[in-house]
Amino acid sequence: MRSAAITQPAIRDRILAEAERLFRAYGYSKTTVADVAQACEMSPANVYRFFESKAAINEAITEVVLARMEAMAQGIAREARPASERLKRLVMEGHRFTCEQYLNESRVHEIVAIAMDEQWSVIDAHIERVRACYRLVIEDGARSGEFSADKLEDRCLCVFNAVMPFCHPQMVAERYAEDRGRQAALMAEFLVDSLLARPA
Repeated sequence: MRSAAITQPAIRDRILAEAERLFRAYGYSKTTVADVAQACEMSPANVYRFFESKAAINEAITEVVLARMEAMAQGIAREARPASERLKRLVMEGHRFTCEQYLNESRVHEIVAIAMDEQWSVIDAHIERVRACYRLVIEDGARSGEFSADKLEDRCLCVFNAVMPFCHPQMVAERYAEDRGRQAALMAEFLVDSLLARPA
């Protein structure tokens, strides 16, 4: 990150806000750095002081979009309710967020899809933060006796792998866009049932 982006955060935030607005309105591929600069009433050279390319702008916007989902997941994971309820909410709300942000907003889908092709490190870091929310809930359930504590790490991995198709923009678009969350709800119920502690 360039020093100017650190010392002048308000300008950087303005560039990102205008770029996201333009990307949503016209699409990433049809928006140029010059368009972003014009919207910000500055020169393209000034935009390049903060971002070395349009791809760098898209990376930063992707981080903002994904942070919204992470904040939602973290809030659910910390709720004062049984782990089984939190786990179901994580699955369903994650799926709902994906449908609303990436299917109903096709331009946002384009932004994230490009990031998945070009800036995988951003996506990978996001996946790990969301995975940590699932782990927190499952570990809470194991500590309280609600969930089995047997092979906990393996169970965490299996749960997250099972949930991924319901949060992955491309997979949701191809498989689950029209079912109104029915299959996500079935998976949530199945996962909770598989984790419940059983009498000896």
